Parts: sequence; C-alpha cells; structure tokens
Amino acid sequence: MCHRAGMLTLRATTPDDLRHLAGWETEPDTSTWLGETGADWHARALTDLDQEHLVAADGDALVGFAVLAGLRGGEGIELRRMVVAPAHRGAGRGRALLEAVLARAYRDHGAGTVWLDVKEHNRRARRLYESSGFVVREMRTNAIANPDGTAADLVIMVHQLGREPAAPS
Repeated sequence: MCHRAGMLTLRATTPDDLRHLAGWETEPDTSTWLGETGADWHARALTDLDQEHLVAADGDALVGFAVLAGLRGGEGIELRRMVVAPAHRGAGRGRALLEAVLARAYRDHGAGTVWLDVKEHNRRARRLYESSGFVVREMRTNAIANPDGTAADLVIMVHQLGREPAAPS
C-alpha cells in the first residue's frame, strides 16, 4: 500500500531497493549516527513481522527510508531508523518523511506514542524531532559505542498522538 504525504510517497521497501539504502548509510555524515548498517540489516528488517520498512519516493526518485518497530504491541512504536538520501538533504525531505511516518504509525498501526533514540550530539536530528513535537523522556549515559570505540550518550524521545509541534525558536 502506498501513502502520499506532501510530495513524498511512502511504500513498502523491496529487496531491489536495498543497495540504494545501504549505500546512503555509508556516507560519513550518516554512518557516524548509526549502529549496524548494510544490506543484511535491512534484509532482516524486511522479514521481521514486528517491523515495517518503508521507502519514500518523489516521483521515480528514492529520497529516504524509515523503519518502524514494535508493531506487535508494547510500549509504543519505535522509529528505529530514518535516513534521507544525501542528494535530497536540506530541502525539507527529512521533515516530510518524519511527518509521513508518524501519520502511518498513528493511522495504520494505532500507535498511541512513537519513540526513538538519538545520539545526544546529533543536534540536527534532535532539532527536527523537537520541532515535530518529540520530547525528551530520558538520557542514557555511555549507552552505545561510536564507530571509533568511544561511548556516546543516547536521548530517548517520545511523540504522542495529537501533540502539536513546538513553535519555531
């Protein structure tokens, strides 16, 4: 099933899409923020019934993807990963993708909340999430290893159905 949001269309990711998505994750300004990456990670997500792997397109161009997890119940739905293709950054695609994914989680999956974790020093992503109505639930110190082996803090953020985005600062 496809859903249109703004100029983006969300659809289920196919195995043919994986080489594009895995390639976007190798970009230095993307890989630093992610844990495990690669086609195998995506292939596992595609076959996991507790996850939904979505690709966003603008016409024929793939512009991003997102993975929702926790679809079988639990403490809200997790936005496990969201990446905008490097060539499409800086044009509002991240915001459009986030809005489309939130709408899908609430409308199609009946979520009451959507949560995510983000590295504390990923200021760009945190600004997007905060301006879209996410609030900080907790900080986890030294929660994850960076690619260079150092520890990073994670911020757990939550979005609730009906929460209005924060006013621009």
